Amino acid sequence: MEHKELKMLKAPFDQLVEKIKKNSGLEKEEVLRRIEAKKAKLSGLISNEGAAQIVAAELGISFEKQKMKIQDLMIGMKKVSIIGKIIDDPSIKKFKKQEREGELCSFSIADETSNIRIVLWDTKHIEMIKNGTLKKDAVIDIKNADVRGTTNREVHLNSFSELAQSTETIESTVLTKDTPIIRKISEIKNNERANIRANVLQFFNISFFYVCPECGMKVTLEGDKATCVRHGSVLPKKRAILNVLVDDGSENLRATAFNEAIFKLLEIKEDMSKLEDPSFMLEKKQEIVGSEFLFMGKTRKNVLFNRDEFIINDCERVDPDMVIKQYT
Repeated sequence: MEHKELKMLKAPFDQLVEKIKKNSGLEKEEVLRRIEAKKAKLSGLISNEGAAQIVAAELGISFEKQKMKIQDLMIGMKKVSIIGKIIDDPSIKKFKKQEREGELCSFSIADETSNIRIVLWDTKHIEMIKNGTLKKDAVIDIKNADVRGTTNREVHLNSFSELAQSTETIESTVLTKDTPIIRKISEIKNNERANIRANVLQFFNISFFYVCPECGMKVTLEGDKATCVRHGSVLPKKRAILNVLVDDGSENLRATAFNEAIFKLLEIKEDMSKLEDPSFMLEKKQEIVGSEFLFMGKTRKNVLFNRDEFIINDCERVDPDMVIKQYT
């Protein structure tokens, strides 16, 4: 198969299309046409993202060895160059893996587009942190680094990477808070982390269960006794589970919140007694149904009911004024 050596980046399809459009000068419709043609030629045996990267390669567009803004970095990129301001105090930790041991250093940098975690493995780079050459608020140059990660991006520097204090300055305000990439519900695959912006259509009754305080596994209750399969007789902890149905216009999906995520959704302090109060929960139901939220979490398959679900890790209500400002 042609292009079999091409390394695929773990990047959202829309982001790849935009980069091809920007770097090639082609209209978006033409980029999409070429991607579909490539998929057809390969008999549909490649994903949208894979076909997009082959099209990019054919157009001479490389995602390597170019100075980039942080927001444009994609997992899988190699030999990238970026400039950013260190926005927190670097942390140095010792590690030991099998017979190998050493130190690694991590910190975050930001530019006007986004921020990202930096990980240093080489001793000469870490020494620049130790001796104070590079510290919080310094603007740094990074070259020949790799973008790694599964869901969250990180820039990793090895012994072939370059790190130095930059001669450039960042005049504009850096973006220290992440701007999440929003996905459509219809595009999310099973077992995939994603951020979705959706309205709450239904608010189901809350339920409770008990878990082991040691391992967090669900316990068996018999009268006043609780038994964990791992730890035997235990004093259990009460936990809550709440399901809502959300819709973003592309599709709807059942979303599940546990404990801390429930309190974030209800916008209250952690107080289990509130969740046990039917009148309070009815009031919250009337307040939340119809409201739009940004949900952060992961999809999974509910085998029992044979349906996809979205497990909410965090959420926040969407501010209408901010949305208006974003698109005007």
